[in-house]
Amino acid sequence: MKWFPIGMAMNKNLTIRMGNCNHRRYIPKVVDMVRAGLVDPTQVLTQREPMMSVIEAYKAFDRRQPGWIKVELKPSA
Repeated sequence: MKWFPIGMAMNKNLTIRMGNCNHRRYIPKVVDMVRAGLVDPTQVLTQREPMMSVIEAYKAFDRRQPGWIKVELKPSA
């Protein structure tokens, strides 16, 4: 696990803002928008990989290789 260097940030007098998104509030509306065809979630996918390649795909995503933003894993039939 990687840790954020909070002490270094404090020594530099940085302001850090963070919080959680209230996903449960927004998911029903987003699902309705997808069903109605107002939003196409496939537009954010940058990679499509078979489930058998999940480890390699995760490593590429974790290394932040160019083009790896959102990945769809396709289970085999």
